Amino acid sequence: MYNPNDTIVSIATGPKGAIGIIRISGKDSFSISKKILKPEKAFLEPKPNASYLLKITDENNNLIDRAMVITYLAPKSYTGEDMVEIFCHNSPYIIKKSVELFIKNGARQAREGEFSFRAFINGKMDLSQAEGINELLKAETEKQHKIAINQVNGNLSKKINLIKEELIETLSEVEVRIDDSYEEIDDISISDFEKRLKNLSNIIKKMTDTYSKSEFIKNGIKIALVGAPNSGKSSLLNRILGYERSITSDIPGTTRDTIEAVCEIGGIKAVFTDTAGIRAKTNDPIELEGMERTKNAVKNSDVIIYLKDISQNQSEDDKMALEIIENNAKDSAFILKVYSKSDLSHIKPKYNYLKVSAKTGENIDKLLSLISDKEEKVIDGFYDEIITSYRHYQCLSNALNEINSLLKIINEKNYEIISEHLRQALNALEDITGKTTPEDVLSKIFKNFCIGK
Repeated sequence: MYNPNDTIVSIATGPKGAIGIIRISGKDSFSISKKILKPEKAFLEPKPNASYLLKITDENNNLIDRAMVITYLAPKSYTGEDMVEIFCHNSPYIIKKSVELFIKNGARQAREGEFSFRAFINGKMDLSQAEGINELLKAETEKQHKIAINQVNGNLSKKINLIKEELIETLSEVEVRIDDSYEEIDDISISDFEKRLKNLSNIIKKMTDTYSKSEFIKNGIKIALVGAPNSGKSSLLNRILGYERSITSDIPGTTRDTIEAVCEIGGIKAVFTDTAGIRAKTNDPIELEGMERTKNAVKNSDVIIYLKDISQNQSEDDKMALEIIENNAKDSAFILKVYSKSDLSHIKPKYNYLKVSAKTGENIDKLLSLISDKEEKVIDGFYDEIITSYRHYQCLSNALNEINSLLKIINEKNYEIISEHLRQALNALEDITGKTTPEDVLSKIFKNFCIGK
């Protein structure tokens, strides 16, 4: 997949920012660096984790930049190899020229995820931890970060390894009886064996069940704002976002299409959809299409906020909006009924809805808390073992299927078949940590990384 004997170089930062980082890793990191970074004595007897202020120079000894340089000695580096990191000015010319100089002097341009791949093959981390690093780089919210950092720290790996240890112990008890041609060892106690397997099945099932919960964290909570025309949906969305995302007007029906916007609520990504106002009676084809899109938004939402203008009597439009919610919301959806425009305080409300004001901000925080509290209960307590990767989910499901298949035939005491089921379950779990992962799968995983990581 990659040639681990090459010395590789790449930019490790994006195009914006004051400082750019260039990373070099491999057995020739120091010998190549001393041709470019002066004075070269820093690389004659390099010290671990030492920092230097050096000049970046071209083949004619012209100054390119002055940079902070850190040397790492194998195996105490990110990749487990000799490594150099250069912190220079993030000028496109400086970065491009510096990388070209390293390539000209014997390094190769790193490919996607190649530094992390080397960390994996050199035992600095297992595969699930490497995948966690990629998720950490992608994290947009507090909860995404929490799960990714736990994976990088090995929390998932520890859980998987505990299950593997139990499987290995169980497998050894089975295989010793396969080799017992003189039948000197007593048969396995079926009741004890079954109890152990059921416990493993329950542990793995609990982990696979968290995959559906992870959708809230990875893709965000989908929230639809639904109500009659001029019920304050767009104004509420703008207040929550803190900027003018939707056009607002006193003229009813300003929003004729669904409008999406993303923000963070309680550490979780929230995807809001501002929908078209619902009219009970209309022949306008554009309004009818907008209402159909509102229905689709309701069907796909985890949270639906029904908005009723507190200053107006219950209208046919309001009733129709409620009917659309009740007829199209999925069973698991959380429906919040809200009075908008609560700053019109002289109006006495008919129902016990939450009162909010986009104008004054009244109860906006309470509304957001109700949403985040609801979703926090769904994922609470799962952060150390929540499964966000479909690959991990597949591996765990395969292991679970092997154990459950074994439970169906346990009474037959066919040790060869029992052994094979246990081995397959073990292989499925080892795929998560990378012990038995095929090269094509590894290639697919690391190609999702950015270059320089």
